[in-house]
Amino acid sequence: MLPSASDVRVTKETMRIYRSLEEELKTTLLKNYVALHIYPNHDSLKLIEPVIPDIEDAGVKVKVFDSKEAHEVTGLIYDEQEHVIYGEYEYLVSIRKIVGALHRKLNIIYGNASLRINNGNAYAIVGNEELTGDAVVLAAGGWNSKIAREAGIEVPLVTYGTRALAIIGSTRLNKYSISDYKYDYYTRPMGNLLDPIAFIAGDGNVKTSDLRQVRRLTNKSYSNWLIGLMKKRDPSMMISAIAGYSLVEMAYDYEPVIGKVPGVNNLYLIGGFDGYGAKLGPGLAFELARIIMGLNPSIDVSCYDINRFDGYEGQHDIDPHWEPVMLYLPAPNGASPCFYKNK
Repeated sequence: MLPSASDVRVTKETMRIYRSLEEELKTTLLKNYVALHIYPNHDSLKLIEPVIPDIEDAGVKVKVFDSKEAHEVTGLIYDEQEHVIYGEYEYLVSIRKIVGALHRKLNIIYGNASLRINNGNAYAIVGNEELTGDAVVLAAGGWNSKIAREAGIEVPLVTYGTRALAIIGSTRLNKYSISDYKYDYYTRPMGNLLDPIAFIAGDGNVKTSDLRQVRRLTNKSYSNWLIGLMKKRDPSMMISAIAGYSLVEMAYDYEPVIGKVPGVNNLYLIGGFDGYGAKLGPGLAFELARIIMGLNPSIDVSCYDINRFDGYEGQHDIDPHWEPVMLYLPAPNGASPCFYKNK
């Protein structure tokens, strides 16, 4: 994912946290891959150019290829007018290792929780037990808006469906993390010993908050469609092995949100990651913790502050097909200038 300047700051904070955890746990959590961002034409590439210096300032090597150069380097098939940004900056993160370690270290309560608001204060109900605290953080990903709504409050988030497949096949696609803006899909390496023969692919664009509907749409027809798109890049044999689906969310302006929820004394929100929580989540969570403790953030996170929606009069909906950060365009609902630059 090509970030904005504000995303670069937060991602650097996230990487610091991951590196610190690697030292503490004495294990490897990160694995680096080459990222390919494929753009339909030179005009779309020009919209990306403002972000490249931000990426390079963070110490990342970025190359821009035309279709001929990209084919020579990657072996994939490109239309003549296409361009590729090639960067050694994509990391796969072992979230299971991190979560497992935290669960062993912290006093985790297992159960289904619901949010309640009483006299302006938030608390949680788990089973028949009421859990109170100086601060309650709503951090349930694609379920944030549903949980909030059931508690009688609204948060500036919209839920939609995401889906992906495990693909079996020894192809040139296996070795890259690909964001294909011509055909609207992505691929990710497995991150383990299966890399030579398998990878993950998906599109993440299902405009429904009904998880059962997302499941129904993650079917054979979807598999055939997705594999057909990927074969335009590499005609090698591919078959789908495992399908996955879930819910994710974006804010009304397509960007993450952190901060104190207006109208509730002790409720804080972190969300709107559009499925990229591993990139921005730890960094923003660290800064939110500082805010809750009454400290100033260690980096500028004002772009993500929930207060930007005070007096918001735009649409309370999103188009999951829109990728404003990727194309560095203003989002349809008029996003913050913190995130987007002009041509």
